[in-house]
Amino acid sequence: MKLQKHHTITRLLPRLRERLGADAFDVVDHWDADLCAVEIARPDDHRLLVYVCTHGLPNGRYFASLELPPAQGGDQWANHPYTPAGECDGLSFDELIGVIRKHFSL
Repeated sequence: MKLQKHHTITRLLPRLRERLGADAFDVVDHWDADLCAVEIARPDDHRLLVYVCTHGLPNGRYFASLELPPAQGGDQWANHPYTPAGECDGLSFDELIGVIRKHFSL
């Protein structure tokens, strides 16, 4: 099935694969209605995610939201499907690569 996204996302994904490796992430499109965003997951643990968005940003800039598995116990995020792990806005492509590498421990 072809991913129906804005060209800023469809052009980004092959560049990410080229830099990170063909098997470095899986596309997990929880945001199919958002044409300027996509979520990628660590292949061995789809609970470790990076949401990438280009909406409203200059060409070649990215917003990334990092997500961890759901929190346990009494944490404020215990009843959510993920735990926020930080956000970065206005990233260059190289900065985005660095954020993904660190988050996925690549």
